[in-house]
Amino acid sequence: MRYSLYLFLVFSLLFTACKEKTVVIENNPDTASYTFVDDAGRNVVIPSSPHRIVSLTPSITELLYAFTDTNRIVGRSVWCDYPESVKKLPALNTYPLDIEAVVRLKPDVVFAKKGMISIQELEKLERLNISVVVLKFDLITEIESSTRKLVQITQGDTVKMNAWFDQWLVPADTIVSASNAVQTCIVVTSVSPIYVFGKKTYVSDLIVQAGGKNFIYDTDSPYPVVDVEYVLKSNPDIYIFSSAEQQTLFFEAYPVLKKTKAYKAQKLFYIGDSVLSRPGIRLPQLYQSIKSILHK
Repeated sequence: MRYSLYLFLVFSLLFTACKEKTVVIENNPDTASYTFVDDAGRNVVIPSSPHRIVSLTPSITELLYAFTDTNRIVGRSVWCDYPESVKKLPALNTYPLDIEAVVRLKPDVVFAKKGMISIQELEKLERLNISVVVLKFDLITEIESSTRKLVQITQGDTVKMNAWFDQWLVPADTIVSASNAVQTCIVVTSVSPIYVFGKKTYVSDLIVQAGGKNFIYDTDSPYPVVDVEYVLKSNPDIYIFSSAEQQTLFFEAYPVLKKTKAYKAQKLFYIGDSVLSRPGIRLPQLYQSIKSILHK
């Protein structure tokens, strides 16, 4: 989960960036591999045609299931539960990572979101000659770039991927500046303390893309903690929660926030947590939900 940046690189630049990070180091068709520089700045040797793929992150698992040969996916984290068919795969504990379970799956490549695997775990897997690719999925630009890399590495369906981008990715030159947006949104991730989606997150990017503005105004932290006074001062136009229950708990805990514009106007909405918190295949659904909320 987690960069106030709204310029989207054109396809050719992104594709070129991906190409520049891969160098073929063997040409034997039986053992062909190449070096890939991942988003942690690590040189990772990857088979040209990986047949055993493991994902340690729900959003990555969703994208793999959508754009690659699912017969190649041999393992997932215990948190990966979408689509339903993914539950048939062996599940790995990731906090901490079950290294032995990863080894038993004999993966050609393992994918993980940056920030969801420790340096110590990466080093252990490296010593065991297991290729781990770390990718960023915090900002919209990172999601686009990382998805292209994911499809490139797994020899996935680029046509299907591009059609998916067309459903939710808006050209940068058509996005209204956040400073000109009329409605401000607070998107709550936790009630006590109050954690919210900050400016440097894909959710904030989608709000701006849809014509709104994140109520956070003075911090670049992706998931800042805010207090009641901060929310009162910001006086948001819209509240977005991850469930109806969370909404109820929020106002029970902080009844003074019923004084805000959003509460008075009953601009209170929720988007299911698995859609809101995962930058995966359901991003079009998330974008349309945010867009619909902003224009009600």
